[in-house]
Amino acid sequence: MSLKITLRENKIKSNKSYKKWFARPVHIGEVHTADIAKKIQTNSTFSQGTVKGVIDDFLQEMKQSMESGQTVVIDGLGRFELTVESEGVDDPKDFRIARHIKKVKCKFLQAGKRKMDGTLSLQLSKDAAVDWAPGVWE
Repeated sequence: MSLKITLRENKIKSNKSYKKWFARPVHIGEVHTADIAKKIQTNSTFSQGTVKGVIDDFLQEMKQSMESGQTVVIDGLGRFELTVESEGVDDPKDFRIARHIKKVKCKFLQAGKRKMDGTLSLQLSKDAAVDWAPGVWE
């Protein structure tokens, strides 16, 4: 298996990369919890329903942990944590959560190891194969 890519032209005139072409992944669909549970079932003694139940409970626990301020680390996958986007105020006493918090997002950083030069060697995407999507440059 390989990640399929295509090329897209930057059409933002104000951008210094205007008219340059960049690789973009081609996404071919979605895999849902039930689909993953079904695949796991074929390689284990657990039923699809049991596996899905464990995954659902795991996701609920992840959400609760992040909402309580914890970073959730899934070994071999990465780190998940909630972040907020807000408007700035001149005086901290003027800050109102309902007015100034614009959104809460989930940030993901894939698992990796820090090298001696300070860069991060990413594990999840390490050695991922990349190839042209069907119909591109054939």
